[in-house]
Amino acid sequence: MASKKKRVGELDTAEKMSDPSDGENMDEETEMEVNEEIQVDFEARVPEGSDFHGIRTLLQQLFLKANINLSEMADIIISQGQVGSVVKQSYVPEEDDDEEEMAEDDPVLAVTSVINITDKKDMECVKQVRSMLIDQCQKCGGDPKFSKVLNDSDHHVGLLVSERYINIPPQISVPMFDSLLKEVEKCKNKKMKYDFSYYILLCKTYRQKGQKNSPLFFTNAEEEYLQEVSEAKFQYSVQADRDTVVTGTWDSEDQFEAFRTVLLIPADKLKQGVEKIKTELATT
Repeated sequence: MASKKKRVGELDTAEKMSDPSDGENMDEETEMEVNEEIQVDFEARVPEGSDFHGIRTLLQQLFLKANINLSEMADIIISQGQVGSVVKQSYVPEEDDDEEEMAEDDPVLAVTSVINITDKKDMECVKQVRSMLIDQCQKCGGDPKFSKVLNDSDHHVGLLVSERYINIPPQISVPMFDSLLKEVEKCKNKKMKYDFSYYILLCKTYRQKGQKNSPLFFTNAEEEYLQEVSEAKFQYSVQADRDTVVTGTWDSEDQFEAFRTVLLIPADKLKQGVEKIKTELATT
């Protein structure tokens, strides 16, 4: 069965592709392959069952060793047919290509979606995410508004999922977020449970190790512009979880400390943030 392509269409770019494996296991030959520049066409489409392992791998990259049922979260993303996209490499199949084989060799390079963590509060992965966010916020003395928003059952909160491999270009986020906003709006018009008051976004960030006041950098460049429209934020270290990938190269000298920065974005400000991303990152 042919995949249903999303209106995000295709993006052409020449980029260095990252190996998602642990950097410590990379040999010289692999490093040469990773640094090779190749021409890639990207295609976005609706998530489907064959994307389960690819989506779960990207979620693992974000949540690391946190006690989250990532399999259940991947299933939720796939089950939401009206909302969300995955990005894969675009190709024209040959006549003798086997569809099952192609699906296995066709990794998920990026995923964008949103999960209603108010409506789905009784699901295991959502309980775990909510508990983790509240605990981490309290531990680092973050804004108590996070706990207030997460415990307010009268207003729905969406967990934004926006993850990709490190060297997939940030420009890909423009059509992905655009598509997501339109899909959420359509669902709201149909009275579905996507009428959010706030969005929460976990961002991969890092700073110079041992320098508390050094600048905080965003691994996914577009998320810095979403930070500008956030109402509150906090960050917590994930260095103990051995998150060694920070800038598109492998941090062999361990110069940086890895964090997760959590943003609380008012729903009516997300579009403004996406417009800022378009201005700063969209290619003509």
